[in-house]
Amino acid sequence: MLGAIAAVACGGDVPVASTTQAVDFTMVAQNGSGVAGTGVVVKGADSFTVTIKLSGLMPNSSHVSHLHAGRCLAPGGIAFALHQVIADGTGAATIESTVPAGYAVPASGWYVNVHHGPDFSAPANAPSDSCGDLRAA
Repeated sequence: MLGAIAAVACGGDVPVASTTQAVDFTMVAQNGSGVAGTGVVVKGADSFTVTIKLSGLMPNSSHVSHLHAGRCLAPGGIAFALHQVIADGTGAATIESTVPAGYAVPASGWYVNVHHGPDFSAPANAPSDSCGDLRAA
């Protein structure tokens, strides 16, 4: 009996159920930006992680990003700040942000928004370059 317990504890061939749930979404170009990509939400017990991969950004540019209430076509206010999106020399970027809340998309929706500029210090920075609606899982 002890041998069976040791085999499981040491990574034997007994399958372990994963409690991780992932929700994929698409980042769509906004305002003629050409910035598009993919995203995934991985749900945890008391938090969730949002990862987005984008291409078409201005090389070496910086963009503020958020999780907003609403949908891309029915925008709302900021629900959670996400990490800054920093494009490499080819205009590609990947960010991963952990949100300290349970993943529960309200009926009104949530969406990920990547804005045109690094902050909101100028009106030209605020428009969306890429947007992705999240779905409940």
